[in-house]
Amino acid sequence: MRVIEKEVFKYEELSDSAKNEARSWWTDQGVEYFWWKDGFDSIKAFCNHFGIKIVNYEVGAFSYSWMQTNADNSHFRGLKIKGFDPDKMPTGYCLDCTLWGTFYKTWKETGSPLKAFNEAIDEAIKDIQRDWEYQYSDEAVEEMLIINEYEFTEEGKRYV
Repeated sequence: MRVIEKEVFKYEELSDSAKNEARSWWTDQGVEYFWWKDGFDSIKAFCNHFGIKIVNYEVGAFSYSWMQTNADNSHFRGLKIKGFDPDKMPTGYCLDCTLWGTFYKTWKETGSPLKAFNEAIDEAIKDIQRDWEYQYSDEAVEEMLIINEYEFTEEGKRYV
């Protein structure tokens, strides 16, 4: 039998070049977007409020993203801006603020609830994308490596 000693380092103990290597290890695995279900549930609740269905969508980080609904002017008949609550939080997820706030602001500015609805959906998709893309930033990756207490070799290779 023999004993082998190996030095291991926490992320914050690595040199700058080793930190680059460690961050690359993390992002090369593909960063899962853990809040997609919450975001999608928020969008669905917003659509459901108006009786609107999501027909198709494609959302991802660093790519063209979109959402198609069956929204038309008939979904907003009888709706009055005076009785509309821009602070509504049906799911309690932060994307509710984007959806309801954008809808109210755009409706008030344009007088068109259909335009406001489409603008709110577009802004929600952009918020999801920005959040997803942030997860690939050096700041977010460093936070994940530190809080999960990963260990690395001096070169920045993950030590298992």
